[in-house]
Amino acid sequence: MEYDNDENTWRRPSSLKLEQTACHTTPRRSTTIAVVVLGLAVLSCLLGYCVLSESLPYESKTLRLVIILFRHGARTPVNSYKSDPFKNYQWPDGLGSLTNAGKLQLYELGKKYRNYYANFIPEEYYEKDVYIKSSDKSRCLMSAYTFLAALYPPSERQLWHPEIPWQPIPVHSLPKHLDDIVAQTKPCKVWKSMYQELLDEKNADPKFAELFDYLSKHTNQSMRSVLDVDFLYSTLLAQQDAGLKLPEWTKNVFPNKMRTPFMLSLALLSYNKTLQRLKVGPILAEIKINLQETVNRANSDRSLFLYSGHDVNVVALWRALGYEELLEPEYGASLVLELHEEVEQDSFFVKLFYRNNTKVEIPMELNMPFCDDPCTYKRFIQHIESLIPADWEAECQN
Repeated sequence: MEYDNDENTWRRPSSLKLEQTACHTTPRRSTTIAVVVLGLAVLSCLLGYCVLSESLPYESKTLRLVIILFRHGARTPVNSYKSDPFKNYQWPDGLGSLTNAGKLQLYELGKKYRNYYANFIPEEYYEKDVYIKSSDKSRCLMSAYTFLAALYPPSERQLWHPEIPWQPIPVHSLPKHLDDIVAQTKPCKVWKSMYQELLDEKNADPKFAELFDYLSKHTNQSMRSVLDVDFLYSTLLAQQDAGLKLPEWTKNVFPNKMRTPFMLSLALLSYNKTLQRLKVGPILAEIKINLQETVNRANSDRSLFLYSGHDVNVVALWRALGYEELLEPEYGASLVLELHEEVEQDSFFVKLFYRNNTKVEIPMELNMPFCDDPCTYKRFIQHIESLIPADWEAECQN
């Protein structure tokens, strides 16, 4: 889980050596072979170009709006455990911080979206084109900035320093106790009660008993909840990514046996429709407004919305869009909503794409369970409206 542990994560051909030789008349057969080889090479290049032209950059005459929610990059552990051999390890930037590898991951993700949407996103940054929101956690804010550095490299006109090929782009955030949009950590009394009841129910599942016993024994602390497994899994993963040698006992359970309870813990925050209303409803309301303004031509300039959050936020939106499969979003995982317009039919439709990490070149298109393909704008709005509270504070009984 991404929150801190409190109440509210072509091999290129070698250069040919040119030998000085006497000129000879080239045999006709050799000429024919050379022409054939050259022709095949040209054909291969053309075929390769055709394949790439269908993917990078993305070409669409119907695309009107893009909304991207991504998880931050690799981080250091958020917490430790009693028998942790690295509990006194001096992490250079502290616990829960974005690592250099994490910065590079989000920079690469920004480059991928810049290449993918090269025919949609203007080359130059202009404030009215894009709006960025982030969780208030430092690793999310830094991930947003590194993503933007690749998405909007400064043009010659925008260079403000000869040695800094970067430009400042605003990222907006709210404090943790007020954020019901990105981090989704604003307190909600009803959600908290329902979540705790569901968590207790899952913790009592006998299938986890043996794992809980094993982890309790080897960590020297009580491990009786999928939430405990969640935090431990994230800690071990961060330590492993940092190149640290994990204790021998972890080989029996990490990552395989711990993965399901870990993913379940992420899912529990938005496990059913009621929890989704209270957890994901506010960001769905904002997405609805952004889509409506584009459809109604109320906001003709802004065509890109970005959200920098945590794994639980990616999972929550995933579940709210109808998917019940457990999900483990890797660092830099992203969900993309696209709004398209069929001008001749005077209609709009929505597409959904997913990347599970920053190494994925082309986003995977998903068919939303509640909708036919293509998913009409009207049907998409109907679905998310069922998850948007009329009065969030009242439903939360705050």
